[in-house]
Amino acid sequence: MIIYCFKIGVQINPKHIFKFEKKATVIGLVGHISSILFGIVVFIIVQRSSSLKSEVSGVLRMIVLDALTAFSSISRLLSEINILNSEIGRVALSASMVSDASSWILFFLVRNSVKNVYQASFIPAVAMVVTVCYFISLFFLLRPLVIWISNRNPRGKPMTEGNFLLIMFILLFIGFSAQSVGQPSFIVAFWFGLILPDGPPLGSVLVERIDTIGSTLIIPAYCTISGMRTIVPPLSSQDACIVAVLLAGQIGKFAGTILPSLHFEIELWDSIALSLIMCCKGLIDLALYTLLFDSKDIGVLSFTLGIYTMVGVTGFATLVIYYIYDPSKKYKNYIRKSIKGSQQDLEFKVLVCVHNEENVHPLINLLQVSGPSKATPLSVFVLHLMELSGRAAPILTKNENTDKSHPNGDSSSQQINNVFDQFQQHNKGSVSLECFTTIAPFSSMHNDVCYIAMNTKCHVVIMPFHKQWSINGNVEISNASIRTLNQKVLSKSPCSVGVLIDRSQTSSKPLVFYENSLCEIAMIFLGGADDQDALAFSFKMAQHPNIRLTVFWVRVNMHHIQRNMKNPYIDVMEHIKYNPNLKGKVNFKEEIVEDGIGTTHVIRTMEGHFNLVIVGRHHIADSRCTLGLTEWCELPELGLIGNLLTSDFTFSVLVVQQQPFNLDI
Repeated sequence: MIIYCFKIGVQINPKHIFKFEKKATVIGLVGHISSILFGIVVFIIVQRSSSLKSEVSGVLRMIVLDALTAFSSISRLLSEINILNSEIGRVALSASMVSDASSWILFFLVRNSVKNVYQASFIPAVAMVVTVCYFISLFFLLRPLVIWISNRNPRGKPMTEGNFLLIMFILLFIGFSAQSVGQPSFIVAFWFGLILPDGPPLGSVLVERIDTIGSTLIIPAYCTISGMRTIVPPLSSQDACIVAVLLAGQIGKFAGTILPSLHFEIELWDSIALSLIMCCKGLIDLALYTLLFDSKDIGVLSFTLGIYTMVGVTGFATLVIYYIYDPSKKYKNYIRKSIKGSQQDLEFKVLVCVHNEENVHPLINLLQVSGPSKATPLSVFVLHLMELSGRAAPILTKNENTDKSHPNGDSSSQQINNVFDQFQQHNKGSVSLECFTTIAPFSSMHNDVCYIAMNTKCHVVIMPFHKQWSINGNVEISNASIRTLNQKVLSKSPCSVGVLIDRSQTSSKPLVFYENSLCEIAMIFLGGADDQDALAFSFKMAQHPNIRLTVFWVRVNMHHIQRNMKNPYIDVMEHIKYNPNLKGKVNFKEEIVEDGIGTTHVIRTMEGHFNLVIVGRHHIADSRCTLGLTEWCELPELGLIGNLLTSDFTFSVLVVQQQPFNLDI
């Protein structure tokens, strides 16, 4: 428990403890207080009925313990059901931290103050002073020592075994010394981890090293041993009374959470989900029950019933939360934006997502060829996506000033923002820029992408492909987590989505940034809403003075053409007619094929002639143009043609999807 609680403390940024929103503070406090009040009221009623004769003091302690909503338990629960960085998840994390802090302050002050009054001596007061001095020494002596040990490692290099073992020795010394001053060792370990820097480089290394042995061996063994210490009590009225008191505390927690949630205009089902989350328990609660049992403050009966109640309530609440709360449901009532629909708006709004510095220049090239001008301004929103490592709580922040430090603790966001600032300065007056940073697990990172896209009313989200190629054409990086993220964004996004497959490193005709070289772009049209959106994006690019667009209409013989399919040649002629900037810059080619083999042949003729090829993800249903390609589709998130374009070609590819009204695609 010392190691586990130290890891939890390291993952928490202490600055966030003092940055609670009013909503989270009220929900956390009201839920905590109402749980205690409900439990005490039911306890008094039960005691007066003379059904509860023994373990009175133990039940009172359990009422206070039952009101606790441990931050670490809520963080792990939210992470397991992939809603850690959802709107309700963020409120639950902040509210649980308020409840956690309230519990420890109540425990420390009230416990020692009551002892001082009953003993009529200054011994408890002296113990409080000693404890405060002990924590001061941790902050000013051992904290700088651990940071100094961490800084001895070369930047970018893993922590040496010697330095890691030295930090573990300091941790165990803290656990031993905490017992000497009368404090629980695992609680002191938590506070010591709290005052250390979270995130990389120190927090990430410690969490990774400790989690390997803690989560796979020590913690499961601890839970098993705790379960073996319980007994199956015989059914009696006293057992029912204890369970009734504990359930009353949970009902109080539920009621004390849902009422202020509704007051702050959180939707009913979201409020129910939040209330159930706040009722859940975890390893910290188990450890506190064990601590009370070991100190003889509660008996084996109370300990057993407390564990059973905790497991039952948490299991039931988790299942209900999983089925009633979906962060993406708010997008279903949102008026979805699209690239084709942007023609009616004054600005074309694009959200570009960046994982690392290698993604920056391909994305800026794509924005540059989108033709930003004063007549057609471009609003760019940059979201730097970072995996949650060494932290317990996700972070989503707007980077107001690039001169300020970023929450990731290194200079990567700074450098990314600087390059996009240069892009804005190059297109001064025609490009507006806002930068964001999110630190979240890949499993739920799509929530932040969709949240920013909806709040900024973007027309399209551009996601980098999960593979990167080296100069010699070999796959250099392939990240399965990024692929899963792209799939979730495609299925949940409130607007159009584009997946950019950058092959400029291997292309003989790379996109040139800020230069006047001619850029050749091709658009493959087979029919369907996604191809219509891709065609609209192509027309925006064709307005750039250095862009030349070729639209390939791939179709079967006339007797196979569906009557309800609009001829793209009409769209091309209409755009050229009403936009003089397109005259002489758009070519139209019809390619007649019999099946997917013919389509593949047409695509192969494009090799070496184009910088970028744009295609829709989905096409008209049962098209003969894709006949036979389904069996070879390894990347369904790109569609049949998009999957084909990622094989052996050297041009870059942009796969576009127009978000349908039914998000479950």
